Amino acid sequence: MKWDRTSWLLAASLLTVLLPSIGSEASDAVSLRGAVPARPPSLGNPYASLSTGGIHPWGYIFDALTALSADGTVKPALATEWGPITATRWRFKLRPDVRFSNGDPFSADTVVAVFQYLKQGRVDSQFASNEARAVADVVKVDNLTIEITTQAPDPILDRRMSLIFMVPERAWREMGSEAFSRQPVGTGPFRLTDWGMSSGKYFLDRYKDSWRGRGPISHIELQIVPDATARVQALVSGRVDLALNLGLDALDDLRARGFTVLARERSPVEGIALPNVLPASPLADARVRVAMNLAVNREALAQTLMHGLTRPNGQGVLPEMFGFNPAIEAYPYDPARAKALLAEAGFPKGFSLTLAARVDSKGPEWASAYEAIAQDLARVKIEVTIRTVTSPKWLQMWTTGDWEGADITPFSWTSTYGDAGRAIETVSCSKAGAFFCIPGMNAQIQKAALEMNVDERRKKLQTLLKDMHALAPNIYLFAQIETLAYSSLVGALPFESGFYRLEDASVGAKGR
Repeated sequence: MKWDRTSWLLAASLLTVLLPSIGSEASDAVSLRGAVPARPPSLGNPYASLSTGGIHPWGYIFDALTALSADGTVKPALATEWGPITATRWRFKLRPDVRFSNGDPFSADTVVAVFQYLKQGRVDSQFASNEARAVADVVKVDNLTIEITTQAPDPILDRRMSLIFMVPERAWREMGSEAFSRQPVGTGPFRLTDWGMSSGKYFLDRYKDSWRGRGPISHIELQIVPDATARVQALVSGRVDLALNLGLDALDDLRARGFTVLARERSPVEGIALPNVLPASPLADARVRVAMNLAVNREALAQTLMHGLTRPNGQGVLPEMFGFNPAIEAYPYDPARAKALLAEAGFPKGFSLTLAARVDSKGPEWASAYEAIAQDLARVKIEVTIRTVTSPKWLQMWTTGDWEGADITPFSWTSTYGDAGRAIETVSCSKAGAFFCIPGMNAQIQKAALEMNVDERRKKLQTLLKDMHALAPNIYLFAQIETLAYSSLVGALPFESGFYRLEDASVGAKGR
């Protein structure tokens, strides 16, 4: 065949049409660069701590048996169906044809091995071992079926399973937890290629055979930028396409610059603990605790310092959480009533307190919020001295119950599984280092924890939340706010199971 100019042009035209399908994997590849506050403290060991934050590598590397939807319902993950056989025995059917990123198969043997490890109670798996405390035994029925026997009836076992990520038994055993944390292996849509301990960036690449499928994002580069203002600057300058947890003051400017800005309430819900365990303390009197709630103008705080992104809270859990009581309203701002209650309780001239506040792990608005709360309390003659402590120091105080001379401290209602029962435990006699204890309520809390009937359990939790509201174990504040901003590289970013699903993100106008 003689190739003339017309033949060459025709061939070039055909190649233009055919190339996108011939090289679709390469042509569709998109890299996403993000700025985040930190790496996970335990790197890739998913059993040493809790994964928090909507952009978190564990959400892309690992999977659990179940997952929690954005509306709080439990959805399938590595288990496709499940349910109780008896009050203490559950059966889980596992997803077929799933492989870890190292090629090892996921099966019933994987689940059995994970629980055998967790039940050893090793120090480096303390968090997950605690979550698995309700499990007495895990038995393989067949390659894709397991049965879990619990120590006692556990109505939220399926929720509990959403926090226990699966790892390949052989790699975990041969590498050990420390080496595994540096080179984690999971079934999720991405795999870690480098933690970037010297570069300050860590990298994830698509795992093309993940059961979660494939999307346009093929490579993720996450820069460690501890300062919120610096994360904003990285986004504005174009060094990154996405930034997590930005100062609330920066959000309007970012919107004006054309960035998509997301701000959502997230668990945990914040409060200031008011201990009742010291009989000589004014805080032992419920009237004083209620008065302190009435003295705080939380609506003004929500509208100003929190930029209207969150709502005053009166029960420690959010509407999407199981057990939420829609009849409970936040305490109103009523300083006159607060003064009357203080006088009735025998404190017409008020008293003084020391607040130990951690602000290094929160946005700058929280330091201002504690100052504003102290000013509100001063108007009803409760003088509050604020003493800042580091997060590690606060955690030590919180877990031991030794507050080192502080009278009150911020804390979080922790609804780990999207369930009010866990949050209520935080303000009960059963908490390690308990600051608030009503002995008569513990029996009611236990009954709710063992109730297998869904409707009955919801009623019990709603009643407990109502009783807690009246007892005022804390100054109720509002939920934490997680913020995220991204450029036009990202067209849409779904949120599911506690994470922004980068694997399902669509690519916008600037796809690279």
